[in-house]
Amino acid sequence: MALYCPAWIYSSVCALVAKRYLSEEVTLEALSGKYGSELGNYFSEITEEMVLSTSEGYLRHLMEAEVDDAAEILESFAYNRLNFDANGSQRKIKGYFSSTLTGVKLPEVNAEALAKAFKPFIFMYRSKPELAVPAGWTWEHIEDGEWLKTFPNLEILFFDGL
Repeated sequence: MALYCPAWIYSSVCALVAKRYLSEEVTLEALSGKYGSELGNYFSEITEEMVLSTSEGYLRHLMEAEVDDAAEILESFAYNRLNFDANGSQRKIKGYFSSTLTGVKLPEVNAEALAKAFKPFIFMYRSKPELAVPAGWTWEHIEDGEWLKTFPNLEILFFDGL
């Protein structure tokens, strides 16, 4: 039985794509191509086009909000999605017999809906300093993160977006 990508993994990776686009000299298409392909290795329903659409949505919302600290907001969003459930409790990636990194039984990823869901975070971030990513935190700190820990260090080539 094929399992689907959890929304928290997908949205975190899309935030990483948008952040890398802002801080590196590489196209959004190349980043989306690489990360869409990498996620597709684990979850067949994820495509490069989906990652591009959601990442563009995040960037559009940041532009509309006229923020100065877009990269920090994206990193904080990824941090919160990776470390906390929707109810605010600490995310447990591994249980006794399974790992959420292997997927979920029902589809959770809707590229357009997840892009829209980012917009409220921008405004919450402004009013709740506790949402900021802790100093020194990196994806390497994801407990039981396995393959997900390596995503910020993926090498992006010009041809990844073609």
